[in-house]
Amino acid sequence: MTNLSEEISRKLNIYRRNYAEYTKCLIKGREIVLDGRPEEKVRQLFIYFLVNESGLFPSKIDIKVECDYHDIELYKTVKNEYFKPYCPPLMIVEVKREEENLRNHEKQIERYLKKSCSEIGLLYNYHQIIAYTKKDAVFTSNHLNSIEDIPPLILQSSNKLDKNILEFEKAANGSFDSFIYLVNKYGKYKLNRIVFRLKGEQLPIVGSFFKFQDNKLYYDIYVQDAKKQQSCDVQDFEKLVSITY
Repeated sequence: MTNLSEEISRKLNIYRRNYAEYTKCLIKGREIVLDGRPEEKVRQLFIYFLVNESGLFPSKIDIKVECDYHDIELYKTVKNEYFKPYCPPLMIVEVKREEENLRNHEKQIERYLKKSCSEIGLLYNYHQIIAYTKKDAVFTSNHLNSIEDIPPLILQSSNKLDKNILEFEKAANGSFDSFIYLVNKYGKYKLNRIVFRLKGEQLPIVGSFFKFQDNKLYYDIYVQDAKKQQSCDVQDFEKLVSITY
């Protein structure tokens, strides 16, 4: 069995000051006390794997630490600054001290997945890894053999978002079908800011609450905080400009 303390001392930059052990978080860059915090040691080692060994950071994933009460959140790296809608985490990771029974925390990770709408969660205590996946509100769990099994899980979830990026590029080039696909996915509420252009109009339009019916697109705009419904015909659409959260 591998030794946590040996791997930490080999991989992390550990230093002592005032009789306490410290390291710096590879994501936040801030100093962290390790003494008396066994879960933090496991988390920093997991982050080290993501940053230095997984081959995914920063080209494919973005990492958030201690976000929304989650130990670690993983997101798909933004490739287009004009397409940044709200997306749930690709994966939520909860770390535990190495002697902890992970099965005692199943309800916790399931609760986090439900609330965040994320499809994949991990419980990790250095010696064991349990992956939880959600489909149609039903959770299944699977013990992973090693930490090397995690990147394929992340990529599996990440690849689902690539289709939306392709549809954005088509809509930005004038495809109304792609535009409708995206507003049905991201424009039903005011959560995302959707900017598009109509032919013959000088200024772009910022809309929300989109609905397509009888070859007409209906949407709300806000003028001086007052909501006003507008509509346009299919042939009036010029291009999508951006979708941002």
